[in-house]
Amino acid sequence: MLLSRVADALYWAGRYLERADDTARLVWGYTEGIVDLPVTVSSTWEPLLAITGTQETFRGVHGAADERSIVSFLLADEYNPSSVVSAIERARENLRSCRDVFPQFAWSVVNDLYLYVSSERDAGIARRERARFVERVRRDVDRVHGIIGTTMIRDAAYNFWVLGQLIERADMTTRVLGVQAAELLGTGVDPLRHVEVQWMSVLRSVSGRQMYQRATHLPIEGLAVVDFLLHSRSFPRSVRFCVDAVAEHLDWLPRSSEVRPMVSSVRDELSRPVADVNDGAELDASMDRIQLALAALSRQIISTYC
Repeated sequence: MLLSRVADALYWAGRYLERADDTARLVWGYTEGIVDLPVTVSSTWEPLLAITGTQETFRGVHGAADERSIVSFLLADEYNPSSVVSAIERARENLRSCRDVFPQFAWSVVNDLYLYVSSERDAGIARRERARFVERVRRDVDRVHGIIGTTMIRDAAYNFWVLGQLIERADMTTRVLGVQAAELLGTGVDPLRHVEVQWMSVLRSVSGRQMYQRATHLPIEGLAVVDFLLHSRSFPRSVRFCVDAVAEHLDWLPRSSEVRPMVSSVRDELSRPVADVNDGAELDASMDRIQLALAALSRQIISTYC
């Protein structure tokens, strides 16, 4: 079994790198969604702060909540511990302490990515440069996952890395649904004319539009999108997929019986139907319950192994 400090470092490195990737996807998905809406529709970038849970931190650093300030805060702000740059830096620092159990080439990619985002931290703020910055983050994170998936032995170190990644990913999916969907439904967009654009933006935020259409063969509408992102057993960013994978990886670790009740709690929350996906308050409350269950699962993993 790994030392607890190594398990902790790998778990949080997995979470932080996933957070950087998810935030980059979120910003770009929202950018594309805003562009798709008619110019007559009023829009705000503040839902991104709600999704990432950084409203209070943002208000302590910035005044106006405009596009430039919010995108800068989420991508590059050193005062935001969840910004893309900060998350990559934290992932790198955690991995530095356990490089002997982590693939060397994967470490090199993380290190190179850190150097890139540190030197180009302002590149993603303007819309015309945003795609390049976000694509570099997503591409390098995908490279890390590819290297780990093809070269890292399936031992405890691997399991803790993946556990962190999965919990972070499931949490972000619920946040996108609970906040972004609710906010989009309240933007004043004509629900009959632009509902597909609204829910397409939700799917884009988790890179799920193409796979949704391939898996469901349904129009892009609220109930089907929520069901896909919560319950799909084949889409890697659905909450159900992540929770099932967490259970599988726990099976390879000792003392997993101490954690399994928390996995069951998340599954119980997932099994509760959302009464009305077009009711922003109801959708947000449902996602809050899942997030609390995921947070309890994370705490139990840390207290058991780290």
